[in-house]
Amino acid sequence: MLFQIEGDPMADVKLRVLFLLRYLMEYSDEEHPVSTPELLELLNGRGFCVNRKTLKDDIRSVNESGYEILKVKTGRFNSYYIGDRIFENPEIRILVDAVSSSRFISAGKSEELISKLARLTSRSQQKPITAKMFTADRLKVAEGRSLLVIDAVSRAIDEKKKIYFQYIDYLPTKEKVLAHDGETYVASPYALIWNDDRYYMAAYSEKHQDIISFRIDRMTVPVISDEEARADEGFNPAEYSRKMIKMYAGPFRVVTIRCENRLMKYVIDRYGEEIETELDGDAHFKATFAVDTSRTFYGWVFQFAGGIQIEGPPEVKSEYMEMLRQASGEK
Repeated sequence: MLFQIEGDPMADVKLRVLFLLRYLMEYSDEEHPVSTPELLELLNGRGFCVNRKTLKDDIRSVNESGYEILKVKTGRFNSYYIGDRIFENPEIRILVDAVSSSRFISAGKSEELISKLARLTSRSQQKPITAKMFTADRLKVAEGRSLLVIDAVSRAIDEKKKIYFQYIDYLPTKEKVLAHDGETYVASPYALIWNDDRYYMAAYSEKHQDIISFRIDRMTVPVISDEEARADEGFNPAEYSRKMIKMYAGPFRVVTIRCENRLMKYVIDRYGEEIETELDGDAHFKATFAVDTSRTFYGWVFQFAGGIQIEGPPEVKSEYMEMLRQASGEK
């Protein structure tokens, strides 16, 4: 008599209802309802004492507890399936795609997470959701340290504590080493930011005396200090992420760029619709915004092969020209 607890009929009823709910969650959906005869055979075969009336009562109990079991007519019998789920299938697919494409999650951990996400829907829907998900061939980290780093940083943010960690670099032989002779960084973490398929920690660095971004996959697992973090109530993660292109630090400046009209969508993709723009003749527009003028900002401008030009300020334009000169090997 599997699932039945001797001498306790109420416990048997609770287990029966839980088993019914779990089965429908796993095996039923709108395209695959389970008929009354199938459910009766299943439950009785599992050692539960159930008939049409008790099945109807159990389904009502599940619905009253906040779940949604819907009834449809299939032939001569009523059939049932789970209607409302925590996540709809398109939402699960978005999460699966995000995990699959994320470079900071190892291939093995990606497969594990995708398998867990797929279990949020019925078995018949799992295959379409996970179809053509390739993680092994994508550029991913080779270890699971990043998740431990994320957990430690998250706890430090919640507890408002400083953290100690080291940073990882590579030798020309591709051997991993600790950067700066194993220097220990002390930082007050403010936020975890996902940018360009990588995870970063935005934190106040004691060494730099400024808010700096650190790549999660390059950090050792931090030690959470008992020391209170440096407070910064004005820190805005969304604004910081928008300004920090690919998270390389540089001075913030207000810049103006001149762009071909066809490139407006790329400017909006990077800086949002709220940036200041104005038409400049029939074929161009200008955009003015505050940005971290780092080499990645200049790299973003360069990729448009002259379609975007830096108009000012003069020092930003000079820095860009100097970077181009060095990249071309000119002396």
